[in-house]
Amino acid sequence: MKKKIDKNISNEELIKLLSESENPPTTAAPSPGDFLNGIKKEGETFCVTISSKLSAAFQNANLAKNLFLEECKKNVHVFDSQSASAGESLIVLKIKEYIDKGFNFNEIVEMVEKFIKNMRTYFVLDSIENLRKNGRLSTIAGFVLELLSIKPVLSGQNGEIKLKAKARGLKAAQKKLLDIVLEDKEKLDGATVVITHFNSEENANRLSEKIKQYTNVKDIYVLKTKLLSSVYADNGGIIISY
Repeated sequence: MKKKIDKNISNEELIKLLSESENPPTTAAPSPGDFLNGIKKEGETFCVTISSKLSAAFQNANLAKNLFLEECKKNVHVFDSQSASAGESLIVLKIKEYIDKGFNFNEIVEMVEKFIKNMRTYFVLDSIENLRKNGRLSTIAGFVLELLSIKPVLSGQNGEIKLKAKARGLKAAQKKLLDIVLEDKEKLDGATVVITHFNSEENANRLSEKIKQYTNVKDIYVLKTKLLSSVYADNGGIIISY
């Protein structure tokens, strides 16, 4: 029997449940009603969802938007992040930046959609078991990687999870991740970077310091993953977007 996880569960409790469960963890997208409750009755609303290739959230958010617009003629836009976690947070920061600069609704939509197309997302997971169990990664590929103790560096490409590189051991994979990011020095110049982690604050901060040391980034935010991303990042996962 599966146990429903409360949204207020601690990281420690979540790690324990994930490690002890024989069943793959499952997640459900917010309903159109949930999104509808979040749309402002006044002013403008921007909604950022996890990649539409990974969840029905984008579809449900657009359904809520259309239902809302039948009653109220307000500016509402749903962004498909084509990413998750760090990528979603970065997009929210970009929206706020454009609002603060005084751009209008249509200008913000156009600029943010363009930003999403050029955004990079990479991640290193200590365990790929939950991704494999839920079909986010090939079962055979996942089995081979785990059998050989190989840690993959994964990337988000057009909203899907792809293998970018691989290394033997977590430390080597984290070093590979840093090398991949530093190859983008020109893109990082003046950029904002978001790093999210699940129970890996020390490693996330170390990655942040190295990026600051070797590039001219504007800002780096190190944040904890929320529940949905924690389930798939699993204990030790790190995600970076810029």
